[in-house]
Amino acid sequence: MNTRKLWPVGLASTAALALTIVYGTSQASGNTATEAKSSGRAGLTSYELAPGLLDITRKPGNPTQVHGVLGMPKGKGPHPVVVVMHGNHHNCAFSDRPPYYPRKPVKDQWPLVCHKPGDPHNPNLGPDYLRHDVGLSHVVEALTRKGFAAVSIDVVSPEHWWVGEPDTQKGYTDLLTTHLRLLSDLNKGIDHGLNIPGVKGRIDTSRVGLVGHSRGGGYVLSQKAARRAGLFGVVALEPAMEAGKVKHKVPVLNVRGGCDEDVDPSAGLRDMKELARSGSTKVAADVLLAGTGHRMLNTNLPPTDTEEGDVGECPASKVAEPAAARAQAAQLTASFLDQALRGATSYRLPALKGLAPKGGNLRRSGPAVTFHKTPRQAFTSPRAIPEVTSKQRLLPAIPKDIEVNKRPGDDI
Repeated sequence: MNTRKLWPVGLASTAALALTIVYGTSQASGNTATEAKSSGRAGLTSYELAPGLLDITRKPGNPTQVHGVLGMPKGKGPHPVVVVMHGNHHNCAFSDRPPYYPRKPVKDQWPLVCHKPGDPHNPNLGPDYLRHDVGLSHVVEALTRKGFAAVSIDVVSPEHWWVGEPDTQKGYTDLLTTHLRLLSDLNKGIDHGLNIPGVKGRIDTSRVGLVGHSRGGGYVLSQKAARRAGLFGVVALEPAMEAGKVKHKVPVLNVRGGCDEDVDPSAGLRDMKELARSGSTKVAADVLLAGTGHRMLNTNLPPTDTEEGDVGECPASKVAEPAAARAQAAQLTASFLDQALRGATSYRLPALKGLAPKGGNLRRSGPAVTFHKTPRQAFTSPRAIPEVTSKQRLLPAIPKDIEVNKRPGDDI
């Protein structure tokens, strides 16, 4: 087992299964697993399984990355699980030219190549793969503070198309199942070559909450997601696609950004109104966050559109501090799912200074949703997370005779 840090450019072997253990609340560096275990603090874990194929019949195809960030809470457990899913943003790194590219993203090595430097087709692309799952580690950490075993998973399945699974719901569902299988194995003591203290017997995969940002938000509102066994609650953060006739039977929260530049400040609102009208759940809550953009919720994406700090239709003077917006979204998510799991008869959600969350339960006969002033939490820097490596895999191996498509499309 090999321990290392997640630096801007990862050095992982393509056959490696990496797992990160970080302990503490706002700083990751300087802590060891022994120190963390004795302190009883929540732990963050970033892992990377060897790539494989979800569907080995496809030709041509590209291997699917299997990355994730696991958070383990304090307490004996077993702890219910929440799975967090990012959106469908480009995963091959652009040249470092702010503000269109994050200044300090978490990268890793693509098992093949994202792009060959100097290729005249796409001169602004580099060879590194952006870890958008790590960019939502603040959501994972907020959930661990509420007692959840939470995991942010890489949902890119580029076996057929360079930046993502063309059948979005199938890709998300298959990868969700893969990561839940890993958590189930860890709970049983099947560590896949990883020596992770304090995991065995502490993860309850029979109770599952779902959180999605952007395209992931559209997925968690979908009927496919609604059929997940053991589902107890759902949070969609700025969902980027229409989910159709949403008929979740569990409490659902939709969070919209007032400056959403990628979708729209009304993202998911139509779906939530439809859900409230359907009467299938008592909680169809919708919340708008002032000054919040779309990409700023993921630390691996550029938070603003210009050097001046404009976002979408909002001038810089109306834009929230990205770190505050992330904290607000993360704390809202964790608080809502905690109350959903407990079957709350009314919901009190956190309101951080300057974000002015507004909204409530669109199902008028259901539990009231109100807000109360709450201090802003601090979160571990995603770039400070160390890794542990194993050579085992979960997905089927890549066939030797598969035709691999290494080149991005011309429409990038």
